[in-house]
Amino acid sequence: MENKIKEHIDEIIKETFKVLKDVYDHQKEGIDKQPSNHLSRLIFPKYSKRETRLSEQELRFVFVEQFNQYCASHKLDWYYSVETPTEYKYIFSEEGSKKDPRRDDEEGQSAMVDLSIHDSNLNRLALIEFKALNPDKSCFIKDFVKLREEPEDLAYFIMYVKSHHAGTIKSLKGKIENKASNTVFVCYDLTTGKPIENEIISFNK
Repeated sequence: MENKIKEHIDEIIKETFKVLKDVYDHQKEGIDKQPSNHLSRLIFPKYSKRETRLSEQELRFVFVEQFNQYCASHKLDWYYSVETPTEYKYIFSEEGSKKDPRRDDEEGQSAMVDLSIHDSNLNRLALIEFKALNPDKSCFIKDFVKLREEPEDLAYFIMYVKSHHAGTIKSLKGKIENKASNTVFVCYDLTTGKPIENEIISFNK
């Protein structure tokens, strides 16, 4: 059953990045719209001076669009929640402490997971965290702790970078070392539209 669930989610992720790439190529605020497949009505907004803003929010919204379309076309009675409260409690930062983020059900606080997928009985099937670009390692560690400790067997960490080179791969390699075996790591290059997680995982320099 879990393998089938994963197959569905993997396909939704694949379509998500197909659409995100189309949006990035053709639908940016401040730039004349180019012919596109109209796969989404989302646009990438701009900062001042016509610089395009890239964030995890675009990734999340496109994922939800694709999730809804996929469930409709495959007759899946699935649901989703956003900013889902965790089952357990965590400590992510302590003043003057060098301890890594950790689960602590006595002194910690409930955290949030970006998105969770639920079955027809509204039970959680999978947890998903989204990231964009290449944030600090602490951002990765916090999410990996939640995805590892929560009771769901299936968890995803999905991200994209604008483009990548050897330095990017090396940096990301060091940031996913604390990823648990239950967490599926997916990373795309937005410029090429291709997945690069295998490059990151296999990087040995």
